[in-house]
Amino acid sequence: MRKIEVTREELERIIKLCENIEKRGLDPFTVNIRELLERLRRIIEENPNLDHYVVDAETLYRISTLIALQHKWLREKARALFIDAQMISTRLTAMDKKTLVKAFLKAWHPIISLEQMTPQRLRQGLEHFLSLPPRSGSREFGWKIADREMEFVKARLKLEEKAMMEKIKALHRELLEKFEEKGEALDYWEFIKGKDFDETFERAYLLSFLITEGYVDVKRNPLKNEVKLIPHKEQVERKSPTSLVISLRGEI
Repeated sequence: MRKIEVTREELERIIKLCENIEKRGLDPFTVNIRELLERLRRIIEENPNLDHYVVDAETLYRISTLIALQHKWLREKARALFIDAQMISTRLTAMDKKTLVKAFLKAWHPIISLEQMTPQRLRQGLEHFLSLPPRSGSREFGWKIADREMEFVKARLKLEEKAMMEKIKALHRELLEKFEEKGEALDYWEFIKGKDFDETFERAYLLSFLITEGYVDVKRNPLKNEVKLIPHKEQVERKSPTSLVISLRGEI
């Protein structure tokens, strides 16, 4: 009797496993179908009685459903792999702005937002603030900024901007030297890697300016999961700029 109960529990576990994959939309290939069928065959051979046949049939039905899910999963993946890029480009061009925006909003699911202030933006903000006309003949913000303090802030921002530009130029020279030594495109992750995460983040941040300004080309190979860098001695004008999001994690 104990053996029959254990066998029934095993069949119920198989049924539950198949149901969970179907209901939750999980990858059906995480389950070894051959192994499940072998277990079911062993249970049927060891328990050739009518009480088990109903549960056996239910188990076989759930396994066959799992096979159907695998077939559907493969068909959808194959269809996604062989979509013609030209067809997508043509359809996007034919779409009106309203439809395109709706499609973008429907597919856009940001998980995090980051805003970064740069010395250039701070300087622009300060210049804008100083250019504002006075209210009723005088500013009434509850506080005043002396001319000396204002000059100090301007000088500080210029120094920070100059220091940042020097770092960008130094990184550009380093990139050119390594590119000439190796004679081929450089791996993105190897180049930005520093002694710790802070240095790695800084190098990636400075490199983004070089890429944006056209001093570095980025070549991405999604099949090999590679990101390569090709530097230029002079600035290159981009005909069709694109965006590339790269995530940095603390364990780098």
